[in-house]
Order: sequence, then structure tokens, then C-alpha cells
Amino acid sequence: MRLVLDARTATFAALIDYAGLFPPAQLPMTDAIREYRVLRSGDHGWVSGRFLCPASLLSDLASVATATFATGETPWEVGVIFDGQQGESAALAAEFQAEMDPAMKIAGAEAKLTEATPAAVVSLLDAMLSVAPDVVPFVEVDKAMSIGHQVDLISEGLGARHRVGGVKLRCGGATEDAFPEPNEVAEFVMAATDRSLPFKATAGLHQPIRHFDDAIGIERHGFLNILMAAALAERGMDATSVEAVIADTDKDAFSVSAAFASWREHEIPGSALRRVRRTGFVAYGSCDFDEPTETLESLGFLGGGA
Repeated sequence: MRLVLDARTATFAALIDYAGLFPPAQLPMTDAIREYRVLRSGDHGWVSGRFLCPASLLSDLASVATATFATGETPWEVGVIFDGQQGESAALAAEFQAEMDPAMKIAGAEAKLTEATPAAVVSLLDAMLSVAPDVVPFVEVDKAMSIGHQVDLISEGLGARHRVGGVKLRCGGATEDAFPEPNEVAEFVMAATDRSLPFKATAGLHQPIRHFDDAIGIERHGFLNILMAAALAERGMDATSVEAVIADTDKDAFSVSAAFASWREHEIPGSALRRVRRTGFVAYGSCDFDEPTETLESLGFLGGGA
């Protein structure tokens, strides 16, 4: 990590959770661990966040990591993705935590909400919160159901338990229907901001600026679009304008320097960006680390240091 904090660091530090085990990369465990170690120690290692792992593969992660950990290696933060029955996933995660802490620590748990009911939210939250006393749960909403209603239920469930947690949005996938529309992303960002919930994103966010993907014939969302939308929503921007930020494909409309991150005439200083990264858009998952960081570098957004 950098010792001196500037707007670039505030914007991008630990932004990309590494998801090499997940499609489309879907690397074997040994390869994913090797790649994560390489990117953590590289020039852009400060942009890397947690190692994301399905609950069903946590025992493999423990075995490979234990055999390959180097003396003095910095501890890992792991984000566990519930990929089976919630009770079973929680038990696997708790077992991993007991075995691997402090070399590896489960810092977050993520799971998809399959039914927009109070009972379903309570059951899912209780399973995730059982993993460890300080685990932070992120519940993925389903864009096929009312986003605002789901965020309300999650907020109420967390409030009743007096626990910090957040929500998560899937921003893409292998097919066109997996990509939410800009208005749906804006609804999610506004709902999370209105309820003071941190949020994560996953899938489809390969580049910082929204752009057209010729391979699947669709506009892909940009992670900087979403981050700036969160920052401006936190400052009181209305939903229509937040949607405009999310939908903007003009790379020249965005800038990140040592002093500010900006979208068109709106500038966000480093102090506000730090707050947004802590209480708003905290991270997103990606199986590709090189493409987003190399694109940020080519745009001049990472800078040379500070």
C-alpha cells in the first residue's frame, strides 16, 4: 500500500477482489493462488483486494495455501461466496476460519437472495453472520425482483441484528440478459445510498468506463462509472443524473488525479472518495486483474505514485 494517500489511492486502493476461481477464468486452485500472489506483489498490487473463494472450495484453498505459504507472507483476507445450501456453506466457512486464521481470515461472506421475503433475508443473514463474529455479509439482490424492496429487507435485517453489512449487484455475465440496464444500476446505487448501506458489484466490470463489447453485442458497465455515481449520489445527486453517470461512455468525461476524481463538471476530493469507498462502493469482483489496471494506467488514472 502507498504511504501517502491521494485521490487516486482513495479511489482505487483494494478495489478489485480477485475472482480467478470463477468463470470465465475458472482457474485451478493452484494457478489462482499463484496468480493472486503475483498480482499482490506487482506494481498495481495496492489495487487488489480480497481473494474470493466458493465455500465448496475452501478446503482446497486451505490445503494449497498451507503447503505454499512463504515465511513472513502478508496475511490474506478471503471473501467466501456461498455456493451451496446456506447452512452447509456457513459451516465450511467457519471451519476454514478456525483452521487458517490468522494466515487467512474470512473478512466477508457473499450470498444471493433467492426470495424477497423477510424470512428469506433473516435465514441468509443468520447463516452468513454465523461464520465469525466480525464477518461482513453482502447480500446479492436479484434484478428480476424489486431492487428497492430487496435492499429495504436487507437493511432492516441488518439493523435488527445491529450488524454492519451490505448489498451486492451482478453487473453482467455470459449473456445479454445478465446485464442490468443503467436505470437498474442507478436504482441499486440510490437504494443503497439512501439506506447508508455499503455495496459491492460483480461480473461484467472489465474496464473502468462503460463501453461496447463487440463479442456479445452489448454495452458493458464501467466500474469507475459506478464508483462516481455512488460518490455523487452520496452528495445528493438525483436518480436521473446518477443514471446519466452510469450510462456515460465518454472516457473524456472522467478523470482521476492526485487531487480529485471527476465526472464532467463534478469534482470529488480524496477525503470524500475515502468515505465512499468505506461506506459506499467498497469493491468489485473480477477474474481479470490485468485488463482493468492496465486500462486505468493507459488513461493516466493511476499516476506514478503518491
